[in-house]
Amino acid sequence: MDSQISVNGQRINLGVDQRFSDSALKKANYLLIGLSLIMSVLNFISYLEKGTEFTRYLIQSGVYFLFSILFFLRIRIEFSPTSKYAAHFMISENGLKMKRGVFKKSEFIHWQDVQKIELGNYKLGIKDKTGLQYYPYQTRKETSIAIKRAIEAIAAQKGIEVENLLKK
Repeated sequence: MDSQISVNGQRINLGVDQRFSDSALKKANYLLIGLSLIMSVLNFISYLEKGTEFTRYLIQSGVYFLFSILFFLRIRIEFSPTSKYAAHFMISENGLKMKRGVFKKSEFIHWQDVQKIELGNYKLGIKDKTGLQYYPYQTRKETSIAIKRAIEAIAAQKGIEVENLLKK
């Protein structure tokens, strides 16, 4: 499996959570960031008022500030439509690139190596010369349907057999 893909492919982001909308998750994360920054400032002010013997306030202030930065970076990565670290599927004429999580390595499958594709409930089965391998992913129902339709369309062009496991 190669890591090269043409840039002309259709990119479908998997998103973050199945239960909430992206805008609700963004608002909740920004609220947490704001509260964390407020706590950081309040703890730093307490440290300045009480003196150097209360270093726990300084440590708490730093922890809250770090927490804010991490949540902000999380939002920027997971909600970005172009981030190479966000979970996504890239479907092109050359093959299928899958990045199923922020900390997971992306995988590339050439269409010429694929003999059969199985579409399951939030999983994709690909049979090639090495055997059948399943790739589970997490996303919303609408996104999963969009991924499956895009894969079915390109598989029809390439003459690859597609089996929908949900219609059995």
